[in-house]
Amino acid sequence: MEVNDNIISNKSVDSFIQSIERDFFIGRTEELEFFYNHLNFTNNDIKVLYIHGTGGVGKTYLLNEYNRISNEEGLLFLKMDSRDFPQTPEGFADHILTLIETHTHTQLFSENYSLRKFLHTLSELASDRRIIIAIDSYEHMDALDRWFRQVFIQNLPSTILVIMAGRHPLSGEWVESPAWRSLTKEIELKDFSLAQTRAFLDYYGIDNSHMIKAMWKFTDGHPLTLTLAALTDKEFSIGTLHEQSSHILMELTQRWLLEVKDESLHRLIEVAALFFNFDQSSLSAVLKEEIDIKTFNALTSLSFVKPVKNGWAMHDLVRDAIKMNLKLRHPERFEKYSQRSASFFYKRTITNRSPADAASFFYHLGDEFIRSVFFQEKIDDSMYLEPIADYNFHEVSRFFENRKNDFSESEAQFYNRETNESYHFHASFEHNRKEMELIDDTYVKKINYKDAHLLKNKDNKTLGLSIIVPINVSTLKVLAKEPVSRAYFSRLNDQDTKEYSVPENENAGWFIRFLDYTDSTDTAARSFMLYNLFPLLLTSGRIIVSTPLPFFQDLLENFGFQKIPEATHYDYGENYPSTTYILDVRGPRLANYLKQLTNGNSVQNEMEVIATTFSLTEREVDIVTLILEEKGNAAIAKELYVAEITVKKHITRIFKKMEVKNRSQLIKCVMEIIS
Repeated sequence: MEVNDNIISNKSVDSFIQSIERDFFIGRTEELEFFYNHLNFTNNDIKVLYIHGTGGVGKTYLLNEYNRISNEEGLLFLKMDSRDFPQTPEGFADHILTLIETHTHTQLFSENYSLRKFLHTLSELASDRRIIIAIDSYEHMDALDRWFRQVFIQNLPSTILVIMAGRHPLSGEWVESPAWRSLTKEIELKDFSLAQTRAFLDYYGIDNSHMIKAMWKFTDGHPLTLTLAALTDKEFSIGTLHEQSSHILMELTQRWLLEVKDESLHRLIEVAALFFNFDQSSLSAVLKEEIDIKTFNALTSLSFVKPVKNGWAMHDLVRDAIKMNLKLRHPERFEKYSQRSASFFYKRTITNRSPADAASFFYHLGDEFIRSVFFQEKIDDSMYLEPIADYNFHEVSRFFENRKNDFSESEAQFYNRETNESYHFHASFEHNRKEMELIDDTYVKKINYKDAHLLKNKDNKTLGLSIIVPINVSTLKVLAKEPVSRAYFSRLNDQDTKEYSVPENENAGWFIRFLDYTDSTDTAARSFMLYNLFPLLLTSGRIIVSTPLPFFQDLLENFGFQKIPEATHYDYGENYPSTTYILDVRGPRLANYLKQLTNGNSVQNEMEVIATTFSLTEREVDIVTLILEEKGNAAIAKELYVAEITVKKHITRIFKKMEVKNRSQLIKCVMEIIS
């Protein structure tokens, strides 16, 4: 055995580094518990531990912690990075032998060392002490994956544990083979919770609660981004964080994009970053070219792209950074792609009447207020809305009882990483006190439990209560008598009363009466409940809301709700005027409503393109626009103050210029150009 003084010196430096990193290591309880159990022989059926997660989530730090624990326990821990050796069996073996020489101070004369002798050497070492072989950056081991599994691991002694860390989940035989599934434990590393973030930032001397929450929101609890954010300024001010945000995001994204080996993917990544959720057809529509399945699979195999409920989604940090970069460097391209995205989901919403498509349409309108409030970056799929009935009505009573016994002012911040803006929700103590006087559990009985829901999580814990009253003959009298709604419903004219008085099993519209939460600061719960209002847009009715809160008033106006001045009331107090709003999406009005929302973005530009392409006059453009809104000749004539015969003559000339035979062909022609 030979001992090298330089190695001892390096070990001293290594010990110093390990002691510092040990102090900074937090969380990862499940991963550490598994490792300790393995050392204590409680889960030795597992021979391979595979840890995966996005770049910067802490995989290397976890391996280093395993290394420190192993040293304390007297185990031989051989840690390697797959980028540090040639991707051949010989290169792999030679690298491990070098590590053995370094850690055991023995000379193995590895030159011309056969693979058989290499495996024999490992077996001999394993007979004297327990060995752990850890491989970081396993995503670079594609060429060796089969050999590594079927030759190397299969011939290892049972006392050797193999740990791999990579960006992607395991695939192929690792998961297809029952034997390998039983031998392998796979763990995904996730971003830090708020509590873990607080513990992490404590090491940097950051203990201000507002600053910690701001950094958690900004970073999503991503460990590397937290580190970069914590190093921005010694004063750790929120202002400094906002100033440095673009730099932090770009540095992070450059690291993540290193895994994109095919440069042709960059344009696809650029477009995918515009979407909250995307699929193959949406990307093809925006790029105006077919995305083949091979290219799409290459995109979705990236570590920062994950499957979600309605397709695929990028990691929030990468998405926002790429979008910001595109907007700054190529504003015209950004605007073009954004307009095409909104147009794509407009058509999908009108055609499919899907709530997910309607939500995506509003996301792509570009209204940052709506995006920030309705599209929480991490939608918790474990939440759900539970209908209220006799069996769980006691939970509604308990909810109101708790709110009445412990109410205070409500505060919530909705942060937008792209704009570095926060949207502040505030409800005063007086408002919340008055609300608890105006409504209680008996209200739910009065509407016969209809469309009242408890918001719950996977642990069956109640997070909130939603009461959205369907408008029909059985609820109309209640709405006309109860506070908040009576200002509008008690003043209905005969025509509106008739239209609202549909049978009990039908709905003529909705009155959004009550949305409240056990924790007023829980923006995830708020966003989830608000996001689940999108289906109301597709029910062909009228939606009525009345609120004194400026936050919701601004939000409703951004959505295009119209004020009903005569229905303003003071049910919340003489100093709190409540505005009543209405949105009419009956029948074809939905298409007109959605189209009007896009007018500020692209419709005008699109019609200019149509006019130029077909040499249409200003009057002909007006008529084409009204045809797209599904208006007949009589309605067009009335709106343009011309005779119906004049409209018919214009339409004949338009058909000739556009080389179409009827309205359907005209609409198809226009959509092909502007989509």
